[in-house]
Amino acid sequence: MAVASVTPEVFTRKASGLVRVMSPYSAFVYNILTMGLIFPWTYLWAPGALPGGSLVWGIILATIVEIPIAFAYVWLSTALPRSGGDYVFQSRVFGGGLAFTIVMSGFVIWILQWVALSGWLVSYLGFAPLFLGLGATMGNATLSALGVWFTTSSGIIIVSIVNALLSLVLLVSGFKNYVRFQHVMWWGTLLAFAVVFFILFTTPPSTFVDRLNAFAVASGGASNFYQTAVAAVTKAGIDLHPPFSLFATLLVAPIAWTSLQWATYSAQQNGEIKDARSFKAQTFIMVGSLVFTGLLLALLALGIQRVAGPEFLTVAGAGFWSLIGEANINVGAVSFNLWPPIVAVALTASPIVVLIIGIGYILNGFQIVCNCYIGMTRVMVAMALDRLLPEWFSRVDDKLHTPVNSHIAYFLASVPVILAYSLVPGWIGLTLGVTFGCGYVFVVTCLAGALLPYRAKEVYEASPGAQYKVGNLPLVTVLGVLGGVIGTLMVLAFLFRPELGVLGNWNFENFPANLWAQIIAFAIIVVSAVWYFAAKNSQKSRGINVEYAFKEIPPE
Repeated sequence: MAVASVTPEVFTRKASGLVRVMSPYSAFVYNILTMGLIFPWTYLWAPGALPGGSLVWGIILATIVEIPIAFAYVWLSTALPRSGGDYVFQSRVFGGGLAFTIVMSGFVIWILQWVALSGWLVSYLGFAPLFLGLGATMGNATLSALGVWFTTSSGIIIVSIVNALLSLVLLVSGFKNYVRFQHVMWWGTLLAFAVVFFILFTTPPSTFVDRLNAFAVASGGASNFYQTAVAAVTKAGIDLHPPFSLFATLLVAPIAWTSLQWATYSAQQNGEIKDARSFKAQTFIMVGSLVFTGLLLALLALGIQRVAGPEFLTVAGAGFWSLIGEANINVGAVSFNLWPPIVAVALTASPIVVLIIGIGYILNGFQIVCNCYIGMTRVMVAMALDRLLPEWFSRVDDKLHTPVNSHIAYFLASVPVILAYSLVPGWIGLTLGVTFGCGYVFVVTCLAGALLPYRAKEVYEASPGAQYKVGNLPLVTVLGVLGGVIGTLMVLAFLFRPELGVLGNWNFENFPANLWAQIIAFAIIVVSAVWYFAAKNSQKSRGINVEYAFKEIPPE
């Protein structure tokens, strides 16, 4: 009797259920909003931790070094235009063990922290400056008090949960609805940014201190705020006019990179982007969005320096990094760092302008939680299609064409993180490993791009990027290696440089207090690896070898 040879059916189904509803232009916009024009920490973190470093040149350097990383993603996206992004790229080159461990730990788990951060952005950098500014410009103490409330734990928690819930409702209604609403977020953010630019580049520098002091008083703070801040920073022994430092400027780049590294994030929903296999379209989406955002962030730094001067950046940085209370605007028990939106609002006397800036920042902050859910649910669908997560996570609604189950699961997982972000003492310090975690995902994906022509030869040769070579060497290999090296240097900088404040304090004398961030970061990797082997063995007990999945292109 002859025995038929049957190829095992590993995928949970033959089609993902996702549809291509996002244009290349919408994906370009998506990446810009994901990189976060509103992300403010470079402007306070760098001057506080890295005296003498140039903000403008540090941001430009970060933009330049991200280019080969973005191009590696272009090659991978055109070769494997499926949703699941980094997980799909890595698993089809390296296999599931490494891919699942890296992406589950570095993205799926760690990005829950970004969901919480999104709520903070909306509350602290959106609603708080909005109502503080309206209170100051309209002489209304009630509005100012409401602005202060948005900086409290209660305010941030409520805004964060509502923010996440609204995102869930929007996204489960269908990805097409998100794409439509993204236009509102895009133009609202652009208008706010244009207004901020106008204020920073037209306000006379000679009026800066007076306007900042007036805003502090109108918000309920002390008079002569700036002079008091300068005196306190000087007393602390901080040089208000540090000489230029090339080394400090180089270290500004990793800080700016925490924003610019997300230029490739649209790869997570490649299966829902039209013309995702087009090399030209993917270059526009990823490299184009990177250059556009990098230039805007550098111009923002230039505008702040122009109107406020380098001394102000040192003072503001001291309030953030060195925790000098007098360098922040203090209203009762609440202390406001001098973030860019606070500065822009302080310089205008127009409630309309305050409203435009506030709404723009709120919209971009809301998009952050949306992109967290969009990207990670698509990764979870891809993992579930490969049977590394329960099949329930892979289900996509037939009418809405959106992974409703994964969205609900990720929202529920984010709520405890949102609560911990504001209620658990030291939580932010313990979870700074998010920068380390997300960074190593990009590094491994770059290496996957470098090895794509050798470990997934058929996939590579069928891709539009196969024609580009340097001699006989595939160009993607050159760019992948270069991007991997650059990404590794960025990750190592966060690991070993105390100025970057993430995992740099390897001090065993005060163990375990100074090592919990490191312990948590590496424990998440171990948990993810154990998770993979448990899932693989579970499927093996049912007669399914999940490794067959990694030899095939995922369902479209």
